[in-house]
Amino acid sequence: MKLFDEFKKVTKLKKGIVAAFLLIMVIGTVGCESKKGDITVIEGADGPTSIFVASKASEPVISGTWQTASIGYEVDGEMQPEYYVQFGDDEIIYGHMDNKEFVPDHIDSISQFEELKDGGYKIQAESENGVQYTYQSADGDSDILEYYETWNADEFSEKYSGSASLSRCE
Repeated sequence: MKLFDEFKKVTKLKKGIVAAFLLIMVIGTVGCESKKGDITVIEGADGPTSIFVASKASEPVISGTWQTASIGYEVDGEMQPEYYVQFGDDEIIYGHMDNKEFVPDHIDSISQFEELKDGGYKIQAESENGVQYTYQSADGDSDILEYYETWNADEFSEKYSGSASLSRCE
């Protein structure tokens, strides 16, 4: 009989966990959602419900637009960098300029961001096809991000690419 009572307790616990998980899923997907500032309005069965939710949008981890040292194409008689870069809160956005407007081409995911003691940055990212790389501020110049095609600092000297490194252009 004790074994049966223990089984019932475990079953109730599992049902509770599943119920809590389902409740979270339902709250996340119920009705139409509209966002106004930091207030999310969820259209529920009993009418609209307002819930404070911190905005997912945040300031970029590094401000400004950056460019590669390598030259890639010509626009209106002027040579352009291979690509321009902007940093989101969890992504690196690669693109080009069209009439002085940044136009995204592709996005890589930031895996780790670190602000260094000297005011510089270290960003580890991964491309869609799995290439892991690091941008790290040059010694004494936070407006230059040196590119290393590795996350391992011991391999930086052999995985450095000056042409893929970035300089702040704004």
